Amino acid sequence: MKTNIYSVYVKTGESALGGTDSNVFIQLTGTNGRSESIHLPPQDIFSFEAGSIDKFVLEVPDLGELTRCCIGHDGSSDADWFVESVRVLDDETSREWTFTFNMNLTTEETGTQAACVDL
Repeated sequence: MKTNIYSVYVKTGESALGGTDSNVFIQLTGTNGRSESIHLPPQDIFSFEAGSIDKFVLEVPDLGELTRCCIGHDGSSDADWFVESVRVLDDETSREWTFTFNMNLTTEETGTQAACVDL
């Protein structure tokens, strides 16, 4: 199966306690299938902090037109995380998708550490 390179930009909300140090995972679904759950390793100590935009490059099977994005964390450290959006660029075709979350992922307030958004 053909693989694609996707650039993924995760935007954390501006709220004072919006960031997380937990392990973050993403899964993308498209018209050609679904990726595995992929760990997004922090690039530095400022990854996933309030107001940040973190970039990751994923090489996964060609998923076609993206239809769904699921993102979450394992709750291991600073588990309160406000995810604003996830933008995905297909580096080969210049296709682009933006998934707007605008939600807090925490077991204390919302009872969940993951969420999915459909386009």
